[in-house]
Amino acid sequence: MNILIVGAGAVGQVYGRHLAQAGHSITFFVKPAHRAALEQGMPLHRLGWLRHRSETWRDYALLSSVDEVAAGTWDQVWLCFASNALQAPLTLQVLAAVGKATVVCLQVGPESGDRVRAAIPAPGQLVQGLITFISYQSPLPGRPGPEGVAYFLPPLAPGLFAGEKARVTAVVRALRGGGMAAREVDNLEAAAGGGEGFLIPLVAALECNDWRLGDFAGSEPLRLGSNAAREVLDILAATRGAEVAMLKPLLVGPVLRVLLLLAPRVLPLALEPYLAYHFGKVGVQTREVLESYATLGVGAGLPVKHLQELRSRLP
Repeated sequence: MNILIVGAGAVGQVYGRHLAQAGHSITFFVKPAHRAALEQGMPLHRLGWLRHRSETWRDYALLSSVDEVAAGTWDQVWLCFASNALQAPLTLQVLAAVGKATVVCLQVGPESGDRVRAAIPAPGQLVQGLITFISYQSPLPGRPGPEGVAYFLPPLAPGLFAGEKARVTAVVRALRGGGMAAREVDNLEAAAGGGEGFLIPLVAALECNDWRLGDFAGSEPLRLGSNAAREVLDILAATRGAEVAMLKPLLVGPVLRVLLLLAPRVLPLALEPYLAYHFGKVGVQTREVLESYATLGVGAGLPVKHLQELRSRLP
């Protein structure tokens, strides 16, 4: 297949490399300012518990104009950038130029899918996905590490994809062919159990705690974040059909403390610097998603007190 990836950051590079490993032709749409560096190759570092694997990937093409997108014939177009960029004029121009391609939307937030669906030639072209891996520009600030993109593919955590059957099947097969776990689902919100709604308020709470994990357990920001997460899960269950029964018990104080204790020990990366760097960089996205959840909750007549308070504490 001929695949266009819009955005060549940490997420786009990981998807692009694994799709290329399945034998597909990969092209990145990037801004002109980034082309020179990307023409030198992409250093990629796959993290593991026992060893890391590094390579420099060069087998891809680059383009930077909407006319080039319109002139191409694409089987799939993957959107690999922050949610707040979905309404940017350049993004809308690219989406209007993708022809009949399957468009894979990976952005978080309850409105992201609707925004993409409204911007592409036909709504049925949309496949929505959930990212389940960790990736970041290495080295993290103040930490040692190789130059490039580092990433970790958690076992037993396949990416989830939903949309028209034939399009979703092609997306999942492409990822599996490149060594990434992926699964077809009928309803992304239901299958994900509101995972995004669980995570985003806790990330916002951690930001309120100045990104410190050491004293986060039992803290007032964590209590506010967990209460906001409960509200979001209720909103997603009522309005999007999310099956939240498995996530709600994780918001109980003792369970959260155990998770906070274990997470830095089981991941092959420095968790606290990663969270501060990655989510600090996409802070606008976090704020917009919190606001979207609050709007959705108000429209459904559901409580949003803690969610609104959490948002008010962020600059």
